[in-house]
Amino acid sequence: METLTPDTLAWAKRIGLTPERVAFLAACPKFTVCGEHMKHKRPVSDNPNKYLMRSGQKWYFRVHSKTSRDTVIPLGFDLEQARKQRDALLAELKAKKVAFTE
Repeated sequence: METLTPDTLAWAKRIGLTPERVAFLAACPKFTVCGEHMKHKRPVSDNPNKYLMRSGQKWYFRVHSKTSRDTVIPLGFDLEQARKQRDALLAELKAKKVAFTE
């Protein structure tokens, strides 16, 4: 356990924390750093059809930009061709450095 210095205790008293609470927080940093909690981790998607949307029989490329405008481009009826076109469009967007969320 980390020893509490007089400066730390004085700071805790100024902000309204008891010495017991400060000792608990110093002993358990997982309660003070939100980056360690599971609810804050973004789910990683390995979906092979990422950015593809199907409407009826047709596949569309859809990406949400940071300017709140969705880009929707028709890609055709074949899934494999749609994936190839999607990869080319993503490479083009990244080359232009257009703002879109990954």
